Amino acid sequence: MGGGLAFRLSKSHNVLITSRNYEKAIIRAKSLETAAHEFHKNNMIGSINGASDKEAIEQSEIVIITLPAQGTLQPIHELKTFFRQDQIVISTVVSMKKSQGTFKHIPLSKPAATNLTDETGSLKSVAELIQELVRPANVVSSFHTVPAAYLTDTEKVLNVDVFVAGNDDTSITTASKLICEIPNLRPLKVGPLENSRLIESMVPLLLNVATLNDLKEPLIRVIPWIPSAYSGCT
Repeated sequence: MGGGLAFRLSKSHNVLITSRNYEKAIIRAKSLETAAHEFHKNNMIGSINGASDKEAIEQSEIVIITLPAQGTLQPIHELKTFFRQDQIVISTVVSMKKSQGTFKHIPLSKPAATNLTDETGSLKSVAELIQELVRPANVVSSFHTVPAAYLTDTEKVLNVDVFVAGNDDTSITTASKLICEIPNLRPLKVGPLENSRLIESMVPLLLNVATLNDLKEPLIRVIPWIPSAYSGCT
């Protein structure tokens, strides 16, 4: 997902990708930038470069987190002091596991300074747990239902609704505009960050639909589709 989003968004943005292994990030960035130039051609005005986690956070206006679920909270806890109030953090993370051929949504383990449940005892989403760690930056939850392989496969046709949850209207608007920059992705607001619990649980559901029904990369579209009544991408 991280490489795919860098590939698409570098058309108009300077993108930094990270890795615990700095050299690995540099090599991956060069490979992605070469592919992006071939795809976007003369329309590409952005770039893709490798960076350390700290450098990427300090230099970015928008931070997109695409880490594996079980490896997400502890690194962010270690880096939380580098996030700023003027930043937007987009979480694409889903916590799930595969057992006996099907996928199941599961809670994350608890790092320092996070509470896994809300006041009602309900389990929080990964995005909510990230929000606890990166305050005062605002977290937006999105991109979960976009098949990562479609982002870098130039033969694939993207035609996906992208659910967007968050507590800050300005951050939601900015994230939605970013989504609109990728052709044929349609951002749909679904309410507060708490609703990321619903979005994240859709991913194992979609994977089970694919696995159990022999469907490759099922996508989500919300119908009826009435273009004249929708103003999310303007």
